[in-house]
Amino acid sequence: MIRTICITLLSGVAIGVVAQGNHRVDPGATKLTWVGKKVTGQHHGSIQVQEGSVRWGADGLAAAEVTIDMGSIKDLDMDGESAARLERHLRSDDFFGTARYKTATFKTTRVEKIAGAAAGQPNYTVTGDLTIKGIAKPITFGLRAWQEDRSVRAVGTAVFDRTHYGIEYRSGSIFDALGDKMIDDLVELRFDLVAR
Repeated sequence: MIRTICITLLSGVAIGVVAQGNHRVDPGATKLTWVGKKVTGQHHGSIQVQEGSVRWGADGLAAAEVTIDMGSIKDLDMDGESAARLERHLRSDDFFGTARYKTATFKTTRVEKIAGAAAGQPNYTVTGDLTIKGIAKPITFGLRAWQEDRSVRAVGTAVFDRTHYGIEYRSGSIFDALGDKMIDDLVELRFDLVAR
């Protein structure tokens, strides 16, 4: 299931000139996927960004924030009732409790440009508060951000520990003797974010 969530933004070529200032995230063009691992394998799927903004300054990426629609979580590696059963479980109180906590948010607190970043590699290190189930915790990850077709594009992968948000279901760090029922604590969120 979900122990590792990564945030991954896709690579691209800088085209055009983006005005400095705030740019609105385009939910239809933005892709956000998750990966959760367990002893016997892993699952992956999608989740929708509801809204957000990116601030582009004189030196490039300056700040960003996004709101994620937690009720939109989908499994993409199974079909039919198997996928639906996992999706219901992920929405339940065992995991994200989406009836009560309808959204999750991420807001940067620090953005650092990586000097001399190689082509295709992260050119920023981002730190921010990830809020899930009403609990805010800091996370840090690398991403690539650039200008493309008068838009801002950001691609990266973020990893968070679900137990920091009270999601302890079948966690090997919380419970003993789970055997092959254990689910990894880390969750990967991979994102390709477009702001116009």
